[in-house]
Amino acid sequence: MNTVLAATTLNENLQEIVTKLNDLMNSFWIYIVLALGAVVVVWGAYVGIKIAVAHRNEEKINAREMVKSLIVGIIIIFVVAMGAPLLIKGLSAWVGIG
Repeated sequence: MNTVLAATTLNENLQEIVTKLNDLMNSFWIYIVLALGAVVVVWGAYVGIKIAVAHRNEEKINAREMVKSLIVGIIIIFVVAMGAPLLIKGLSAWVGIG
């Protein structure tokens, strides 16, 4: 009897957590995307300036590495931005809310 009660309580707690996470993501999602976009634009401008003023080979190589890092960072941001809502929806389905 205690096991069934504990499972029911855990399920209710998980449902509450998932609902709050979903509400939080829905309310802040646009601001998160805008902030990440601003970071990408500012960092891209910085890297572009570094490439433009690079005169020695070492500086050019360093600037190219920064471009590679910028591209990898954009890909990671994209994966996280697409994966977070899917993870929350999966958690909702697993708990049985949606």
